[in-house]
Amino acid sequence: MPGPAGPPAGRGRCPAPPKRRCARSGSGARMRGLAKGSPEGTGMALDRTDPTAGRPDAATPGGPLPPLPPSLWHGAEVREAVRHRSPGAVVAAARRAHGLRQDELGALAGFSQSAISRLEAGSNIAYDLRVLRPLQRLLGIPAHLLGLSDHTVPVEAGDVRGLAPDRAAGLGAGPGTDAHDVLGLDAAALTALTGSAVFGGGRDGGPIADDAFEHLLVLRRVVNDAHNWRGFAALVPTVRALHDFIDALRRSARGEQRRRLLAIGAVYAEFSGWLHEETDDPRGAVGWTARALEQGQAADDRDVVAYSYIRLSQLAEADGDADRVVGLARAARREHGASPVVRAMALRQEARGLAAAGDETCMERLDLADAEFRRVRSPDGDAYWIGYCFTAEHIALERASSWLELGRPTRAIEVYEDLQQRRWRRMCLWEQGVHLAKLACAHALAGHRDRAAELAWEALDAARATGSPHVVQELARLGHWEGAPDVAELARGAGWDGGA
Repeated sequence: MPGPAGPPAGRGRCPAPPKRRCARSGSGARMRGLAKGSPEGTGMALDRTDPTAGRPDAATPGGPLPPLPPSLWHGAEVREAVRHRSPGAVVAAARRAHGLRQDELGALAGFSQSAISRLEAGSNIAYDLRVLRPLQRLLGIPAHLLGLSDHTVPVEAGDVRGLAPDRAAGLGAGPGTDAHDVLGLDAAALTALTGSAVFGGGRDGGPIADDAFEHLLVLRRVVNDAHNWRGFAALVPTVRALHDFIDALRRSARGEQRRRLLAIGAVYAEFSGWLHEETDDPRGAVGWTARALEQGQAADDRDVVAYSYIRLSQLAEADGDADRVVGLARAARREHGASPVVRAMALRQEARGLAAAGDETCMERLDLADAEFRRVRSPDGDAYWIGYCFTAEHIALERASSWLELGRPTRAIEVYEDLQQRRWRRMCLWEQGVHLAKLACAHALAGHRDRAAELAWEALDAARATGSPHVVQELARLGHWEGAPDVAELARGAGWDGGA
């Protein structure tokens, strides 16, 4: 995890609430499937709520909707919606600005009034690209405000001004913009921003600015945040380019500068490995994570080394080898000098492996992880640090997942439902999808067929919106239910062939 470095454990920056926290959960583990022919597994009826199912024919407006004033996108309502990662609220603001009721917008776009209502209220269809794209085009909403600009990186105006004050106006972050306005920067703009951040506004190739290292870590946090908005594939070339830029600086540096650039390059390499995993490229994921480990060892950065072992342990889950998962997590724990948050993440990952092996001592590891996490003290500033998005709730989520692995679905449901009430919507969408799928499996094992079906379709919405293979892998567990044709349909919708 995510966390958040995960999410995962440290991924997906979710700076201050209410942004979604995304800690990498290492959710790609192959978990034991439901037993064939189990009484809970027969005749499961799914209550499908597909926003495009049975949708009416779109009405043809008398002409294109007129463009809305640019001031709307910089207004308080839209800024607040973007800060809260709420595309439904952005759609609602644009609909009202056009003077449309929900049913009128639905008729124009080809959706029901109910679908528009659910979208604006923040249900998972607010992240379904099949719904967002036609609404974005119809209403004239800038794509990046809905997380739909596939070839740009969303960056808050305040970050642009902090990193490159000399270029801020040219990048759309002038004095008239609010610090939380979200800009979509293309590759050229991001390159200019990075060069200015490193060289202090001087010409590329000059001396590295005193605050260059801090700025490179702020940029690492920026791209970490961006994966809450973008599809994972869209960020792969951006993160690779930033890593290569840092590596070129490292090769020409000496002494302490070289060591620091090694460590910073390592956290970009680790993130690249995460993105390759999310785009279903396990070889690339392992290769980049191994590179991060090597660079961390060369820089003598204990947190980087330990976290790289954690990530390798998460990647090992796909092979179903619980002993290897535990062994790599323990390698992370043996890194003396690692911070409390990284030690907590290592304990959590060890618990995952133990649970997969059916070993109830996993709960003791999670107790130790809680104790370590209570020692965490967050550094000041906006720079990325490993584990900055990891929270106590991620440990609780792992406890629920472990109860499910141990065949105790009722205990898993109790923990999950408590977290749903308190923190669920503050997780990033792909991670919500993973745990919705796990919760669906828990309800299925407990015999709650209708609730399992409802949660499975919500998880599928998240899988479609994010493209995360982890959600699909968890949903695949429902394929072991026999005699339920709707489950096969669910599996096909997730891009998995299904069947027991």
